[in-house]
Amino acid sequence: MTMAAYRILIANHVVKIAGAEQALLRFLDEIDRDLFEPALACPEEGPLADEMRRRGMACFTGFPAPRLQNIRRKSLGRNPLTVAAYPWDLYLTVSRLARLIREEGFDLVLTNSAKADIYGSMAGRLAGRPVVWRIHDQVDREAFSRLNVWLLKNCARYLADKVIAPSPAVMEALAALGVPEGKLRVVYYGIDFEKMRPTRSRSEVRAELGVGEDSPLAGFVGRLVDWKGPDYFIRAAALVARQVPEARFLVVGEAMFGEKGFEEGLKALVRELGLEDKVIFTGHRDDIPEIMCALDVMVHASVLPDPLPNVIIEAMASGLPVVAAAGGGIPVMVEEGVTGFIVPPRDYQGMAGAMKELLVDREKASRMGKAGEERARRLFDKDRNARLLEQELLAVLERKGAEGRR
Repeated sequence: MTMAAYRILIANHVVKIAGAEQALLRFLDEIDRDLFEPALACPEEGPLADEMRRRGMACFTGFPAPRLQNIRRKSLGRNPLTVAAYPWDLYLTVSRLARLIREEGFDLVLTNSAKADIYGSMAGRLAGRPVVWRIHDQVDREAFSRLNVWLLKNCARYLADKVIAPSPAVMEALAALGVPEGKLRVVYYGIDFEKMRPTRSRSEVRAELGVGEDSPLAGFVGRLVDWKGPDYFIRAAALVARQVPEARFLVVGEAMFGEKGFEEGLKALVRELGLEDKVIFTGHRDDIPEIMCALDVMVHASVLPDPLPNVIIEAMASGLPVVAAAGGGIPVMVEEGVTGFIVPPRDYQGMAGAMKELLVDREKASRMGKAGEERARRLFDKDRNARLLEQELLAVLERKGAEGRR
């Protein structure tokens, strides 16, 4: 077996598979294995580590130190003793990861999550290796605490060699924080259109879900967390149901990172609004092509700017019209009035109006869905976007190699 030209260590601070991890795995499915040998540094065994090994890629566990997992986007946690231990935990994580990078001979560190952007940058620099971020968050005070914004801003400015953003909005937010524009690039996510072909018929999937074959069906697909806005989708569903009583609504996903109480609150909201016979909670589903096949309209409801939601790419690839909350990467994805509708965040009344229009006017929904699929094929081709990302990695490696020879 021929050795790859470069070894890359990917740092990711979780092992559950959410949007950032899906984007990573799709890239790794297309990566040139003659050029790059990827490996993963993650906290523990779990689904992401399993997926890496299934692809023949090595995994190293124990990164970051467990207590650092208590840090949230806008909070350090409630236990003052735990918070006081964070500097020590960060030191241990960075020093151990730097040792791994040197001992295993990695040529570059690619970070794939917000926490990993911080400790991965420090470890890469300590080991004397270049660092590239593939950032999946829009960094601003709406989404992160003041301390986390400061850390991300300064690690990007002084430690990262390049920052790959999934949309112009993410890049512009970093530039506004003072990250040099020369470090910033936009590379969209890619999707395998063949894998979005369902293996079961629409009628079979609907029968399993308990939805009539002709019932108008709108869906929310994503993590059940407050900033994704599933509660606004449910409130919009209540308004639509008054005017289109035969309509049904899917909530596809689960609480992933200590958010179970929020999920229970959503179910209580459904009861409060009298929607028990209209809203269906499916839990986590791996058969997303089949779910998309069953839907008539896909609804995105995030209350914070969503950088480039994978679920919208999947919906577009499936030929679905999209109703999306404005912000983040949405203007790149949804062409207003052509592939779907864009509504203000938290505007569940506007969301309901757009949902109703597409659920009632099947011809318009079909026309918009086809336009969305054509747009997705232009923007989110997996091969083209994987090559663009590889080019960015190679540019950093070659520049660092040239600097080392001076």
